[in-house]
Amino acid sequence: MASKPKSEAQKFPAEELINAAPAVFGVSPEMMAGALHGTAEASKDEAEALLKQFQDKGVK
Repeated sequence: MASKPKSEAQKFPAEELINAAPAVFGVSPEMMAGALHGTAEASKDEAEALLKQFQDKGVK
């Protein structure tokens, strides 16, 4: 029995994730823009991980 390859999570453009940040992630678009800086596209899970990493960064 052949197994189906796992489908990759859908990726969204950074701009779309930034615009949806308040509704989807509960943060401001500016916060999400900072988290996604340098990222062209990401899945929801990737964006959540980047956001958490960004929020945990200390201020220099």
